[in-house]
Amino acid sequence: MPQEGEGWAHRWNRRAAVGLAYIAAGVLAMLAVVTFADVVARYGFNRPFSFTVEVTELAMGLIVYFGVGLTTHEKGHVTVDVLTLRASNRGRATLEVVTGLLALGFLALMIWQLWLRAAALLAAGDQTQVWAIPLWPVAFAMAAAAALLFTGVAVHTVTALARLAQR
Repeated sequence: MPQEGEGWAHRWNRRAAVGLAYIAAGVLAMLAVVTFADVVARYGFNRPFSFTVEVTELAMGLIVYFGVGLTTHEKGHVTVDVLTLRASNRGRATLEVVTGLLALGFLALMIWQLWLRAAALLAAGDQTQVWAIPLWPVAFAMAAAAALLFTGVAVHTVTALARLAQR
């Protein structure tokens, strides 16, 4: 349900973040099943899976990057409010704008490097060792999900700027 005062960017970001979080949940469920089956095969039949490590590595990247957008959208990150407890509303908004701008700068660098890495993986044709799964699709998916994280931080920063302008 849209909240009062939410703009199209906020609503779009929520929809995209929730969609990616559902995908992350599916990947996590698949990872749990694979890990369980590997443990049963390893200790029950002395026949462990050879691909569990590479599937886990790829899945963890997707889980983290696909889930962090929703956490950011819902402001679910751990925060320390020692400085902001006694700050005025204007002070809090100012701090949110400053930290938002710093985060946007860091995220822009991170996304740029993720895209460069994904392109390098594509050009090199790098694959996992056991199943020969190409690494570039996962790397591009992580970079795209990081771009969604960027939009979430941008929405929060613009909202803080609006609060700052009202005062």
